Amino acid sequence: MTQRGTLGVAVIGTGRMGADHVRRLDQVISGARVAAVVDIDTERAERLADGIDGCTAYPDPAAAMAAADVDAVLIASPGPAHEAALLTAFAHDLPVLCEKPLTPDSASALRVLAAERQLGRRRVQVGFMRRYDAEYMKLKALLDSGQLGRPLMLHNRHRNASSPPGFTTANLVNDSVAHEIDVTRWLLGQEITAVTVLRPRPTENAPEGLADPQLVLFETDGGAIVDVEIYL
Repeated sequence: MTQRGTLGVAVIGTGRMGADHVRRLDQVISGARVAAVVDIDTERAERLADGIDGCTAYPDPAAAMAAADVDAVLIASPGPAHEAALLTAFAHDLPVLCEKPLTPDSASALRVLAAERQLGRRRVQVGFMRRYDAEYMKLKALLDSGQLGRPLMLHNRHRNASSPPGFTTANLVNDSVAHEIDVTRWLLGQEITAVTVLRPRPTENAPEGLADPQLVLFETDGGAIVDVEIYL
């Protein structure tokens, strides 16, 4: 590590989420520092790097991960770019926090898992933060205790103040409902066996072509029914 007890992190992607990760690593989190930032928008990456001592801007992930002061990687780039960045991180044996989705489709996700398995140890964690939220942890403990019996239905309401630029109808599930997919399996300890997506007429506030809101229904192998009301 670059300094004893300090983890040098390369942040891949400096858009809205990436820039906020940079801010937290630089100003909030102890034991870590931003050693590198990467973005195809090199001017944006350089502006971020200029405000952080010892941070270097790179045009591509491979160059950043090869740097001697990089000990870990945080991937916040668009989903289609995740697979290449993850495989590069594995080649350098670097631990990774990857924003969801891991990759946009099952085939690429399985390739990533196969590459990680070849290393013989886990190197990637997907950024599903609800598992670490205090109230979700209390709910998990309550369900696990059995004090209220067996869960039969789980209701979720997912709200955003606005939809990100360029968001598509598929993104509502891949990037947003992905949280409820994860939390359903975690809270209930059950696998999802069937999914139904219902799309009413879009709200007048939705950007052109975006099917928002949606109602997503899960069925689980434990006999539970889960609904997700997603409105961006």
